[in-house]
Amino acid sequence: MLQTITTLVNEFWNTLAEMSPYLLFGFFMAGLLSVWISAAQVQRHLGGQGAWPVIKASLLGVPLPLCSCGVIPVTMSLHKQGAGRGATIAFLLSTPQIGIDSAFVTYSLLGPFFAIVRPIAAFATGLVGGGLVNLFDNKNENELKQEEQVEKNLSAKQNTDSKWKRMFRHGFVTLPTDIGRAMLGGLAIAALISAWMPDDFFAGYL
Repeated sequence: MLQTITTLVNEFWNTLAEMSPYLLFGFFMAGLLSVWISAAQVQRHLGGQGAWPVIKASLLGVPLPLCSCGVIPVTMSLHKQGAGRGATIAFLLSTPQIGIDSAFVTYSLLGPFFAIVRPIAAFATGLVGGGLVNLFDNKNENELKQEEQVEKNLSAKQNTDSKWKRMFRHGFVTLPTDIGRAMLGGLAIAALISAWMPDDFFAGYL
């Protein structure tokens, strides 16, 4: 029993250590975006449930050099600033699949065909995911407007602070508080998988 607990704790810590640099970068980028891009701009381009916000979010996510860890805080930040649910998911899906840096690496290793196909696949994935969210999202307009008003009131209170203070508060206080429980749950699941699943588990199947 003690050995099992020790293994789980070690795997949890190792997973956290591997993710931390990318998460910290994502929190930093989210803080910068919250200062550089106003909530009004996000709502104008990515707000609502139509097709255009999903298309724009997918296009925005394709070139950004964010991994699957770093994209989480940035996506949450965009949603808090007014991005619609479909656009939020479109950005979350398209961004970690490819980036401008990854595209050049793909070109050098696999040639021009895959360098072209990967961004197209990332864009298409964002479109499909965001479109499905808009299609099946049952949240009514009144609830959405109430959430937006709460965020506007919070932003208005914080606008009196300096940009640097707002950036670090948003990136390293507000966002970690909002997504902390979900991330810890994900880390716990990852630790369980790492501890109980052999490293070569998929080797015989794939």
